[in-house]
Amino acid sequence: MSRQTITKHYTRLLTYWPGDRLRPQERHFQNLLRQRVQNGAPPHVNADREVNAAYLLLDNTFTKQYPLSDTTMKPASNPTHYTDLARELDEAPDRTWMGNFMKRMKNMVRFR
Repeated sequence: MSRQTITKHYTRLLTYWPGDRLRPQERHFQNLLRQRVQNGAPPHVNADREVNAAYLLLDNTFTKQYPLSDTTMKPASNPTHYTDLARELDEAPDRTWMGNFMKRMKNMVRFR
């Protein structure tokens, strides 16, 4: 691919790539894409493979091609583990230090 085509693909990926609220800002994938766009994305041997891989990840191709079974997502030992984990990851970036402290205290004492 030419430099201009690769840069266009990186720009398109940059606009559609979702942000990661848990990762520090300097470690975002968008920063890598921005650097590639600003530097003119030099055409190297694996540039087309990188672009194709990023599009496959963006479209969730592998999740569609290899779906996880219900027994994998809801193990018998703790069926709500992955839903609890997803909820925790959604709540974590907005929680204050007091919220973190209270959450830790709640997890120390469990009534069952």
